[in-house]
Amino acid sequence: MKGKKKKKKVKGMREEVIEKVEENEMLVEHGATTGTSEDIEAWWDKFEELEVDGKLVLFYSTFTKEEKEEFWEGLELFDAVDEVFNDLASEGRVEEGIKLLETLKQQRPAQYMAKYPYYDYYLLHYYAPLGEREQMKEMIEHFEEDPGKGIDHIFVALDIFGLYGMAEEACQLSRGAYQKLKGSDGIMPLGVVELNQRAVFCAIREYISSPNYGEEEAEKEFYNELKELDYGGEEPETMDDERLRKTVKTLRGEIRRDWKRGDFLMSNDDYEDNVYLFAIEFIRYLHTEKSFEWVTGDLFFDLVLEYFEGVTERKRRFYFSFSKEHLDEFLVKFFGFISLNDAKGMAVLKALEYFSVFLHQKGISTDKELKEVEGAIEEFSVTLREIYEGRAWKYKFLEGWA
Repeated sequence: MKGKKKKKKVKGMREEVIEKVEENEMLVEHGATTGTSEDIEAWWDKFEELEVDGKLVLFYSTFTKEEKEEFWEGLELFDAVDEVFNDLASEGRVEEGIKLLETLKQQRPAQYMAKYPYYDYYLLHYYAPLGEREQMKEMIEHFEEDPGKGIDHIFVALDIFGLYGMAEEACQLSRGAYQKLKGSDGIMPLGVVELNQRAVFCAIREYISSPNYGEEEAEKEFYNELKELDYGGEEPETMDDERLRKTVKTLRGEIRRDWKRGDFLMSNDDYEDNVYLFAIEFIRYLHTEKSFEWVTGDLFFDLVLEYFEGVTERKRRFYFSFSKEHLDEFLVKFFGFISLNDAKGMAVLKALEYFSVFLHQKGISTDKELKEVEGAIEEFSVTLREIYEGRAWKYKFLEGWA
């Protein structure tokens, strides 16, 4: 048409995307609206008519041209963005989905922040394996502004930081979230306890990793940190606290035990303490023998103990009895339709694999028991990878785990 302006390409868009959208040219050119309810309805009608490539261009056109706040307030954009991002991810075009989110954040920050926990969820999974610390910092700042708004996503972020060994980020977020939420009615008490436990482990991690470990000044700083985290009441703890002392010295390798299978029989009066301390030794094993960051070991610690806690049938009341049926049930909760924890679920098998080897090396489990666990893990690994192959971009941490 004479006089018609040439359509400007969106930076980063693929040539085939632009060509595809030419078929929907008239729809996209009218992407900018006046802000009335009729225009919002018309925008959604256009959106539903387009394929994913056309929807992308409609987004970029609307971001650029539409200025009226009443339009944005009424549009409720999240469902559309979420749909397109997941369509792109399922086609192996995650980078284009990330570009969409980054453009939304830059050009329409108010709309992004209205649903930031959900958008940050995708950015978190994408940028964490790339080691993009500035991106992690920005997400933590979002949570710190209003932690109650994204509490479920805070735990997801802590898990992701743990999976990628991002100790600094994990510790900053757990401490900050605990301090702001410990007296809040917007979080369940168990959630507060979990935040506290993660923050306390961070304090322990920093102390045992300190070059000044054992010195008076370092101990004083450690105890003061525990006091700020409400560990042990009003006064700073000392090593007179038996569990704290054993935890610290076990992680440092200063206490070594000659474990026997009988230590983990539920008929043993001390079996609960033994289970806990053995799992603490497992964290040290992961750090010293497998080169995992301490916070990753702590996440594996939680997964392993949570799994065995739910086992209902134990052979001869041996606490670490493995159950394939329970593993199936345990994994399901991580992979539900609305679950946010599928990445953590993918770590379950690896955590159990490492733990079963650790049990065997310590002479606690038999060759037969080890083979049973290894066979089940292999079976479930194949199934999970087949089912969730389209989400592999979220599980990059698996590539670095031998």
